[in-house]
Amino acid sequence: MFPPSSGSTSVGAILCVAADGAVSDSAVSALRDAFERPVERAESAAAARSALADRAVSCLVAAADLPDGLDLDALVTAADARAGPPVVVYAAAGDEALAARAVSLGVDDYLVRDEADDSHAALVESVRTLFERDADDRSPETRSYRVIVEAMEDGAFVLDENRRVEYVNPRIEAITGCASETLRGERFESLVDAGLFPADEYERYRDAVSRVLSKGVTERLDVRFVDADGVSRLFELSLSPVGDGERVTGVVGIPRDVTDRETATTQRGELLERMTDAFFALDADWRFVYLNDRARDVFGEVREPDLGERIWDLVPSPDGAELYEKYHEAMRTQESVTFETYSEPYDGWFEVRAYPSPSGLSVYFRDVTTRKRYLHALESTNQRLETVLQNLPVILSAFDAEGVFTMSEGAGLESLDREPGEAVGRSAFDLYDDTPAATDAIARGLSGEAVDARIEYRGAVYDAWYRPVFDDGEVSELLGVAIDVTNRARLEAGLRSLQAVTQDFILTESVEEVAALAVEVVPELVPDADAAVWLADDRGGLSPAASNAGKFDSGARIEASPSGFESEAVTRVDAAAVDDRLLSPDSDAASVLRVPLGSHSLLVASTPDAFLDVDEDLLELLGSTVTSALSGTVREQELRNREADLAAANERLDDFVSIVAHDLRNPLAIATGYLDLGMESGERAHLERAANAVDRMSELVEEVLDLARQRTPVVDATPVDLARVVDHAWRFVDTGDATLVREELFTVDGDDGRLLRLFENLFRNAVEHGSTSRRDTPDDPAERDTPPDEPLTVRVGTLDDRTGFYVADNGVGIPENIRERVFDHGYTTTARGTGFGLAIVDDIADAHGWSVSLAGSAEGGARFEFVTQSEGLAATGSAGTDE
Repeated sequence: MFPPSSGSTSVGAILCVAADGAVSDSAVSALRDAFERPVERAESAAAARSALADRAVSCLVAAADLPDGLDLDALVTAADARAGPPVVVYAAAGDEALAARAVSLGVDDYLVRDEADDSHAALVESVRTLFERDADDRSPETRSYRVIVEAMEDGAFVLDENRRVEYVNPRIEAITGCASETLRGERFESLVDAGLFPADEYERYRDAVSRVLSKGVTERLDVRFVDADGVSRLFELSLSPVGDGERVTGVVGIPRDVTDRETATTQRGELLERMTDAFFALDADWRFVYLNDRARDVFGEVREPDLGERIWDLVPSPDGAELYEKYHEAMRTQESVTFETYSEPYDGWFEVRAYPSPSGLSVYFRDVTTRKRYLHALESTNQRLETVLQNLPVILSAFDAEGVFTMSEGAGLESLDREPGEAVGRSAFDLYDDTPAATDAIARGLSGEAVDARIEYRGAVYDAWYRPVFDDGEVSELLGVAIDVTNRARLEAGLRSLQAVTQDFILTESVEEVAALAVEVVPELVPDADAAVWLADDRGGLSPAASNAGKFDSGARIEASPSGFESEAVTRVDAAAVDDRLLSPDSDAASVLRVPLGSHSLLVASTPDAFLDVDEDLLELLGSTVTSALSGTVREQELRNREADLAAANERLDDFVSIVAHDLRNPLAIATGYLDLGMESGERAHLERAANAVDRMSELVEEVLDLARQRTPVVDATPVDLARVVDHAWRFVDTGDATLVREELFTVDGDDGRLLRLFENLFRNAVEHGSTSRRDTPDDPAERDTPPDEPLTVRVGTLDDRTGFYVADNGVGIPENIRERVFDHGYTTTARGTGFGLAIVDDIADAHGWSVSLAGSAEGGARFEFVTQSEGLAATGSAGTDE
């Protein structure tokens, strides 16, 4: 292919075929310095062919790394090499295939470039040697053998077209242990006998040589044998054709020792099989060339790929879209990639690491589904915790070493009217300068101390924890958590107050004392709260017993609904929905708590603000304490009343015995004496007198029994209309010509029958002892006030200054010196009197819990005044006169 003018080495330029770069520049400079002839450069194989066609070339220096590839077949052929310029292949690194092809084409020299030698001395020496030799004397065989001997590190041999050995290099001699003289000229079988090829595989190698000679193709085979030292070796054999341009005239064989590589490959395979990660390798066409056992197990869950199968047949889109992108990115950039991907067919997550090379891709992958699910669960947990923290009433803070906020978060900030992050960048010592407890706790934390503190800030109470974070022994950060415990603090303080006052409740002796103590305690539990205790009466009504916010009207009374205060639950209501009478007159309450105290009473607490839940809890506890105290006080009072009743009963028994022993003694003696006289004399008059004495004794017994009955306390009191009882009593007494004047009266709680007896005795006493008709003696005290002919008038009416009534007459009256004695049992001023009439009146009043006193009337007669204990009076009956 070269022109005839290029055949002489004495003329023409040196053509250096090399890509532009530092190496090619220095090589061109070295050649120009060494030879007195032009040195030209072609930067591609195409440019080199054009230069050879256009000008005379004395030597062709070809680099192996051209952008369009070094096409030696197009530049040099065996026939042209004999007539054309000498050819030197100047390769960057050893390439067995290129070397074999260079030999087969009959190049003059093959050099491996020394990257550290900028003078390119080997190249200059090679070109100089070629110039010094006569081109006509250069033999292709000589050039080929020298190239092989000097350039190749591996073994090399040459066979002619008859399969006879033309040449073996020293490496072959070392491998076989046979000298080149003994092998040269022998047939191919001699290499088998020399041990280069195993005898049982002779036919395989023979057939490969035949294909090279007949078809001009290059064959590659693996050769295993035992070398001269008895070591098992593995060679990779390359068989390339040698020709003259028209036919193949021989074979160049280059066996390369790959024993170490195979060992390394075996070890790598064993290592890959022992790996817990799955591993597979792909060639440049994306075909599987290797899978370890772990990879086979993972792929086998769906389908195990075959060696040689394309990966895109196993992992089609869209599942393989990410793999496709990542794997192609690695091959395109020749940089490793690491990523995680989800595979739907395998229902799992995989971590993939792909390492590219020009020949393919090595992929390591592991199943990270468990880790991903754990991380997902952890992330979900963290999100839930974050949500909880954001909604918990806590304040989360972080400070730098100077006490400046670096974090301020938490729903608890709402109680401070502060937004999350608002305090960041501010000094805690400035923000809390009015709260020494807070600044002291933070300062202690910054000094390295773990601090737990209770801090009052803006009317609220917080439990705070501060923990320092250390870096190289120094506090670098302070973390704080604060919780609003205002309600808990108030509850704790309230419980302490209740505990302290419980002993005082135990020592109370009356329900009034219990009520007074209860309203006193309420403000200690709920600041600024008003309280009142209402006691229940026998008719289901409520009356005020104590209040800490002003007095109620003395006559205040509320008819409670059936379930108004007997409910066991504390009730929180709006003040507008509460009976105003339950609150103090000047109350400004907005919220009211009704605390039932069993069947005894009702505690009503009110406040201008809304009650908190803790307030309700504390007042409920107070209610339980007060209820217990009231129950105990009532039981003690009942016990005292029972004791008093027993004492009174004993007293009545003593009185009865005394009366029987004293008052019956005289009538009994009279009866006995007259009976004795009557029996002795037989006169009827004595027996009649004895009978009268017996009647007198019977009358005394009846009076004494009645007296005993009237002194028993009234238990089952009912509303009694006094006007009706007065009218009935007047009709049941023989009043003669006396007149009754009754004013408007009222209803009281009492025993209807006993009250009827009370008025009967009073009316009878007025008629029998106060009648003006009895003023027949000058010594009668009434004589000076009342004319003898004035009729007796009895008046019944209500007291003006107290709750009660009076019974008065215009009779002779009762002297002051005996007024205190008229209520004594058995005291009388007449011979026929028993002395029990007014005593019974006094006992009936006492049985009702009333008091009775005796005074003079405005007309000079007697006036009996009764003070009742009933608070709610209702007028009954119009005034009237009865004669």
